[in-house]
Order: sequence, then C-alpha cells, then structure tokens
Amino acid sequence: MDISDTASRLVSLSEQNGASQAEAFVIRANTSSIYLDDNIPKIGDTKTEFGVGLKFLLGQKIGFTSSTLLTEKIETVVKRAMSIATISNEDPKFVSLPEAEKVSGNSDRFFDSQTANADSSILADKCMELVEAAKSEKVTVPNGVLRASALEFKVVNSLGVDAGSKSTIVFGYFTAKAEDNGQVGESVERVWSRSLFETDFTAKGEKLRTQALSVITASPFKEKWSDAVTILAPSEGSEMLGSLIGYAASAENINNRSSPWTDKVGDSVAHENLSVVDDGRSERGLMSAVVDDEGVPTQKTNLIENGVLKSYLFDSYNAAHLELKSTGNGLRRQSRDAHGAFSSATSCRPTTLEVSPGSRSVDEIISEIKRGVYIEHFAWPLVDPLSGAFSNEIRNARLIENGELKGHIKYALLVGNLYESLQKEILIASDVEVHSTNVMPTMAFAGTEVVGQ
Repeated sequence: MDISDTASRLVSLSEQNGASQAEAFVIRANTSSIYLDDNIPKIGDTKTEFGVGLKFLLGQKIGFTSSTLLTEKIETVVKRAMSIATISNEDPKFVSLPEAEKVSGNSDRFFDSQTANADSSILADKCMELVEAAKSEKVTVPNGVLRASALEFKVVNSLGVDAGSKSTIVFGYFTAKAEDNGQVGESVERVWSRSLFETDFTAKGEKLRTQALSVITASPFKEKWSDAVTILAPSEGSEMLGSLIGYAASAENINNRSSPWTDKVGDSVAHENLSVVDDGRSERGLMSAVVDDEGVPTQKTNLIENGVLKSYLFDSYNAAHLELKSTGNGLRRQSRDAHGAFSSATSCRPTTLEVSPGSRSVDEIISEIKRGVYIEHFAWPLVDPLSGAFSNEIRNARLIENGELKGHIKYALLVGNLYESLQKEILIASDVEVHSTNVMPTMAFAGTEVVGQ
C-alpha cells in the first residue's frame, strides 16, 4: 500500500462521514534484528509494519484510533474513529489541527540506504566484532540484540498538511559477564545511531570487557560523602538530565502547571555553563526528520542559554492553547523501536536534546576535583521530574580523590536533587555521545551524596 494515498483516503473519507477536521498518520517500518546467546548470534528476523493512526474531530470532540490495516478496511477504521468522537466529551483546550507550512529540505536526508538494506547476516557480523573484542577467559557476552530499522511516515490533515520524512535507526543492547574465583561482574553497553556502519563495535566490546572486569575488583563503599562532586558518563547523564529537561520544558506540563519551570522563561534555571537546544534536524539525532509527527516543520529550539531558560517545547495542541506556534515537537515515534508509533496520538516531547560540550577533556575535569565519584553505570538512572529527587544504585564507578581516579566501588547509592544540582557549578567535558534522544557529553555536578551500605 502507498502511504500517501492511504493517508489522503483516510482524511477524505473522514470528511465525507462528517468530520469537521481529520488527521491521518501513516507509517511503514522495516526492521532486521539479530539476537545473541552465549557469545553466538542465534536468532535473526525481519519485521515489516504498515500502520495508521486516525484523528477524527467533531468540533471539540476528538476520536483517535489506529490499525495495521492487515485485517481491517479503511472504512472500518474511519467508522470506529467517528464512533469514538461521537461519545467523547468536548476538549475545551482544543483549538485546531496545524495548518500547512512550507517544508524545507529533502524528506530522505536522515535516511541511510546501507543501513536500510542491512540484513541479519550483516548484523551478525557486527555483533561478532563486538563479541570478539569483549570475550576472554573471564568474560562472556551472555545476551544482546542489534536492530537496524528503516521507516517512512506521512501526515495528511484537513487543513492542507501533506508532508512526511524517511529515516534509519540502529539500536543495540549488550551485556557482559566476568567471573573470577567466585566473584562476578556485569556490564551493559548500548548502541544508538542512524548508521550501522558508523559504529565502532570493537570499541564497544572492549568497553564491555573492561567494565565487567572492573566490577570484580570493586570494593564495597562503607562511608557517606555529603560533599561529593559527581561525574556522570554520557549514558547516565543522558537518562537523568534528558528526562528531567524533557519533562520540565514540555508545554504539556507547562499548560498543566505541573512543571517546576512554569512561568520561568527568562529566569536562571541552571549554572551559566549549561546550554541546551532541542534540534529536530540534528545530524546525529535518531528522531531527526524534516517534519514532526503532525506534519509541522522541525526546527532548532534554544531551550537553555548559559543557564537561562529561553523557551518551551510545543506541539500544535499546546501551542494553540496559548496562541503560539508549534516548535515541531508533536511526536509518536520512539528512538529504541521503529514499530508501534501509529498506535498512539502525539505527545509533546523533545526530538534531540543537545548539551553544548565544553572545552576540557574528562581527565582535565577529574584533575580539578578534590573528592568525588565518576559513575559509568547505574542499576537504573532515574530521577523524579516533578521534584528532581533521585536515589540511584551505583553499579560501576570510581572514586576521585585529589584529582586522581582511585579504586572501583560497589554497594553505594547516589542521592541528590537534580534541579538543585543544576543551579550549582557544572563542569562539562568536550566528549559527546548519542544516547536515545539525547546528544550529551560527560558532565560533573555538585551537591550530591554518595552513601555506602
């Protein structure tokens, strides 16, 4: 089926059935995957999905439904969306679907044909590059997955929007296990990229091995440091800072007045060293596209400049409610999996958050710290976006004393408040890595506690 024709037919048929406005999101996604089991690629598969999401409006009554169209006709999808709209309550905040705007740039500028054509045998070769670099007499790679996806989507609505984009996404997740004299160490490494052939899988494997071995030699941390400086590797900082900024800057939470940054544009929300943009056309971003999932042209939005909050992120729904323009942040797609995006309505969230890197190396930043901890891996890096509070279990870290890295530690918690830490001095390194929807360097924060057991 043709995605453009399908989207147009959905909107046309909705209007014929009485819709005051209608919006169709149609996406085709193809993914090749390979799964590792005990150092060996054992299962490969290919998945193809053609899905539609339809928004049917009766004034301020909104009906949304979705389908893969494998067992349903377009007419059935339209009838179901109409039925949902009929029984729905009016949404007093809804103003209108977005109007058509001129879209610049080629729709396939974020599409890598080599990655799109990579089958499971090519993925298996890449996995083995990682495994050969990771494994040793003490280290194995017990499980992992590598996926390469190609997707194309189209958005059509009643107000003239008729736009789409193509892209590729590579995601990998690997674990390593080290054993020595009854001691066990584990490590995790992820792959995030738009090109399968730009990733150094040998380097990923070497990092897996060294981290797993380091956990074996780690010592239990039994103290409590209340004045520690925390250095977060890009993977962990991305999870924590990315989720916090994504929540605090979303116009959905601003409109609901649940964001701590409500009415804060123009105010200082972070240390002057921190500058952050959301770039819907980032050359490295996994969510990059010429339009968002409502067909609105994407853009670079300056969120934080030298610590000062400059803007929020808007989709069309939340922008119209405030009589503002969308910043191209109405999204359905995810960075981890290309499939299933059609099954939900848009939400207001970042495309690619990019923290401006500093000029110093990680080693140079470490040399300035009297007492702290350099964290490479948490059990799970969580932060409460409402309060900023966090208490994360440290799985792989090294102590810093008088500007030097010391031994590895385990059995410790990092406790603090990220909103408060953002206001204190932040040190930002020159390295940059892609993790999910974030492009971030190594960062150091004050005002945290390292609590031993």
